Amino acid sequence: MSVLVVGGGITGLVAARSLALDGVPVLLAEAGPRLGGKVSTEHAEGFTIEHGPDSFLATRPAGAALVRELGLGESLVGTAGTRTVYIRHRGRLVPMPEGLGLVLPTRALPFARSRLFSWPEKLRMAQDLLAPRSMPADDIAVGVYLRGRLGNPLVERLAGPLVGGVYGTPIDELSLDAVVPTLRTAEREHRSLLLAGLADGRKMRAAAARRAEANPRAKPLGVFVTLRGGLEGLTAAVAASAAERGVDFRTDFGVRWLARSGAGVSAGFADGSTAQFDAVVIATPANAAAVLLDEALPAAARRLEAIPHGTSVLVTLAYPRDRVGHDLRGHGYLVPRAEGGPIAACTWSSEKWTGRAPADTVLLRMFIRDEGPSTTLPEAALVGAARADAERTLSIAGEPVLVRTARYEHAMPRYTVGHLDRVAAVEAAVEAWPAVTVAGASYRGVGLPDCIAQGQAAALRVAERLGARAPSGEPSIAAAVARG
Repeated sequence: MSVLVVGGGITGLVAARSLALDGVPVLLAEAGPRLGGKVSTEHAEGFTIEHGPDSFLATRPAGAALVRELGLGESLVGTAGTRTVYIRHRGRLVPMPEGLGLVLPTRALPFARSRLFSWPEKLRMAQDLLAPRSMPADDIAVGVYLRGRLGNPLVERLAGPLVGGVYGTPIDELSLDAVVPTLRTAEREHRSLLLAGLADGRKMRAAAARRAEANPRAKPLGVFVTLRGGLEGLTAAVAASAAERGVDFRTDFGVRWLARSGAGVSAGFADGSTAQFDAVVIATPANAAAVLLDEALPAAARRLEAIPHGTSVLVTLAYPRDRVGHDLRGHGYLVPRAEGGPIAACTWSSEKWTGRAPADTVLLRMFIRDEGPSTTLPEAALVGAARADAERTLSIAGEPVLVRTARYEHAMPRYTVGHLDRVAAVEAAVEAWPAVTVAGASYRGVGLPDCIAQGQAAALRVAERLGARAPSGEPSIAAAVARG
C-alpha cells in the first residue's frame, strides 16, 4: 500500500501523519519550498511574527486535542490583557459591547448601553423580539437574513466586519448554512434571535460556573488560543511526528497530473518523474485540485472550479511604543466597509499575546480587504495603505521599525450562498474515482481545527478503503503488521 498526499499545509500534514500511524507508506508532495502552508511564524529582532493565522478556536476540539497529543499542551496560551475589540465608526474607535457572540448579543445591558448604535437603531433591532419566524428553507446570505431580522446597522457595523472579515467574503454573499447554521436552530427554537442569544449567554455562564466550581484553580484559556512560540510550532511538530513514522516529505516537488492506474493512481511530478499509488489525498485549494483532476475526472474538476477563492494579504508593522498616542488596551479594531479604505482590521499582537514584541515596541497586524484592486496593489502601496490607516487611527508618529508583508493568491475560499451544495456536488463527483479524496479549507471549515479534522477524516476514509484500519475505527491486523 502507498498513498500520495498533495499539499503540505495543515490538512495534508495531518492526513499524512494519520495514515502513517496506521502503518501506511506516504509520500507528501509540496509544490512550494516549505511545509505548513499559510501557517508561518518568523522570529526576528525580538518579535514573533505570524504571517498567517495567529490563533485558533479552543471551542473546536480537534485543534487543542492534536496539540496535546503532540506533547505541546504546556505551550497553549490564551489571549492577554482585556479582550476589548473596537469598531471604527465615523472615524473613531468604539468598543464592541461586552457579551457579544458571533453575531448576537448574549447580555442585554451592555448592548443597550453601547455607543455603537443610536436608540432608534436599537429599537429597530428590538423588533426582532416580536417578529415571526422568517428563515427560508434554502440557503440564504447571512447579511440578507440578518438585515431582515435586526436591521442594517447591526449588519454593517458588527456582523459584516466580524463574520465577513473572518471568511474574506462580503456578508451579503456569505452562506448562512455553511458559516452560521446555528442561526437556523436559534430561530426554530426561540423564534427571536435576540432571545436565542440571551439564552445562549445564560447557558455559557452556567457552564463556566460549573467548571470553575469543579476546578477552582484552573485558569480558563479563553475562546482563542495559540502556542507560546507561534503556530508554526504546531505544523513543525506534526511534520516531525509524521517523519518519525516514515512519511517521505518532498518540497519544491509539485504534482503536475493525476491519472487512473487500475484501481489506483498514477502521478506525474514537476521534475518529470512518475509514480504509482493506491490512493491520493488532495489537500490543496479547490482551484488547484481542479487542475489535477481536469483530465481524469472532468466532472469533479468543473465542480471544484465553482468554489470561488479570494486573495488574503497581511501587513505587519512595529513601532516604538512611545510613538503611539492612542491607548492600546484591548486587542485591535475592525473597519466596516462603510468607513472606506482598503484596511479591514488591525490586531494589536503585542497586546493580544504575551511575549510577541520587545517591551518598548508595539506589533500590529493589518488585514487588507479583498475588494476591488486592493489585494493586487504592489507591496509598497500595500505597506503605505496599512501605515496610513494605523498611523491615523492610533495617532502614531514616525517610521515603523519593522515591516513585513504576506500575500496568498487565490488561496482563501469564499463560502458564498450555496457553498454546501457545491461541496456535496464535488464529493459526489469524486466518488466516481474511489482512489481520490479531497480535503481542506475549501470545503467544510477554514479554521485550523476544521482543517485538522478534515485531514484526519480523509486519512480514515483512505485507510479503511485500503484495509489499514477497520471500519469501526480500530487498527486492523494489516496495520499492526505494518507497524511491526
